[in-house]
Amino acid sequence: MTTKEVFHEGKMGTFTFYLALGMQLFGFAAVGLCLFSGITQGDYGKLELAQLILGSLVFYLGSYLKNRSSS
Repeated sequence: MTTKEVFHEGKMGTFTFYLALGMQLFGFAAVGLCLFSGITQGDYGKLELAQLILGSLVFYLGSYLKNRSSS
């Protein structure tokens, strides 16, 4: 079975969809934890900044993959 056949059967599309959905949830949770940490501490540190940037990146990468897998 070739890669083209796997994509046409939809098996890889389903996997990519759920992987992307998981990435979106992870990114959303990371940004939410960063926001909560900033509210309780009153100041953002380097860790929170990195968490915000990486969480946003993972979320948007998941959005891109999800949109790509559904088309």
